[in-house]
Amino acid sequence: MAQFDAWAANFGEAVTALELAPSGAGYRMHTRFAKFVNLPELLTMFRDFADVQTSEMLDLPRPALEGGKNRIIIAPATPELKAFVNGLMERSEKIKNGSVDPKNDNMLKITGDGRKAALDMRLINPLALPHPQSKVSLATQEIFAIWKETEALRATQLAFCDISTPCPDRFHVYGAIRLGLIERGVPPHEIVFIHEADTDAAKQALFDKVNSGQVRVLLGSTEKMGAGTNVQRKLYASHNIDAPWRPRDIEQRDGRILRQGNENSAVRICRYVTEGSFDAYMWQTLETKAKFIQQVMNGDTSVRTAEDINGGALTYAEIKAIASGNPAVMEKVKVDTEVRKLDSLRTSHLRRQFEMRGRFGPTQTMIKSGNENLIKVKKDVETRNANKTEEFSMSVAGRAYGGKDARDHAAKALNETISVLLPLTDKFASVVLVRQKILAVATRVRNFFLSIRGWG
Repeated sequence: MAQFDAWAANFGEAVTALELAPSGAGYRMHTRFAKFVNLPELLTMFRDFADVQTSEMLDLPRPALEGGKNRIIIAPATPELKAFVNGLMERSEKIKNGSVDPKNDNMLKITGDGRKAALDMRLINPLALPHPQSKVSLATQEIFAIWKETEALRATQLAFCDISTPCPDRFHVYGAIRLGLIERGVPPHEIVFIHEADTDAAKQALFDKVNSGQVRVLLGSTEKMGAGTNVQRKLYASHNIDAPWRPRDIEQRDGRILRQGNENSAVRICRYVTEGSFDAYMWQTLETKAKFIQQVMNGDTSVRTAEDINGGALTYAEIKAIASGNPAVMEKVKVDTEVRKLDSLRTSHLRRQFEMRGRFGPTQTMIKSGNENLIKVKKDVETRNANKTEEFSMSVAGRAYGGKDARDHAAKALNETISVLLPLTDKFASVVLVRQKILAVATRVRNFFLSIRGWG
């Protein structure tokens, strides 16, 4: 295990599966290092130096989710977004064909543009008009509705967005949400960006205002508003306006509200997706990464491969299906992939059976022959044990041998008889069979002499 190649050979396996293309339109076969084998042994090595305690293991008191699951808010794809996604697909085809210089366009640029378009088309085209059913508009409506609903309790909300952070020189999502909330009647001082607190002292003062209900809507990125942000006292809702790259970012976002010290017995987590956009690919990526990490963290050794998952990652799969625009299509993709996997396993099983028959077939023949010879030897032993004569006697070719040195004379006569009979067998059609029988008889007689040596 000193080298990564050795570790990968023992515990890793490349998996080829059908998945959404990065452009968000169509599907592709993609091979990734996304499966662990020999999981019990891997976890045993991991647990030698790691002590992992998940929230399920600790079972600490924390608020429950309304309805038992996250709330998924779907934004329909606009004509402008559909046209842009088609353009992304055309760009990716050009990159694949090598007709574009990677310096001018590459998959990283397509990834960034796809994420921006899924969030708001104004990030792609500053002259685009705001759409009333875009993710930003729906998030603004939801935040305002909760603000109005919990006004008497002074409950607070968090809104996470890792793309389009505040910038005075261009359009950004933070400003669009703040402007939309102010237009609906939310006081400006109750809406704050985490970026406005640029020192530890300023952050702590801001956190105190959120915990007291003075600031009721706090917007920020996972990096700035994730670990270390303790504003859970009056926190009622958390909004995931975009999808991060890492599963741990989702854990950190949800961990701000699902934690001890929250005065609310039930809370709401909202996740926003845009149909037919890059969101589907993002949530799919999160699912692929989370399914194995979760099993390792839980220490589940009931299976030998980290392929099937439980818990939070199923939510990612649900979001992926919803964001694809047609959940039935994703279901078909899953079924087709499972059929191919089972067919591959069946072929591997049949090939393994064939190899086993080739390897152990001769051995089974030897075992069968050995058992037959054992039965014959047992009969010879019984014949020997049944001989009660005190002196040795034997008849070879009609001549009797007895008395002193009878064994030596009888053995010599027997060998001479066999040497005479062997050449004669070549004249018959069943040459090989006769020779084998005579050799078997000779072997049995020789063994017989060896077994009774010392008698008389």
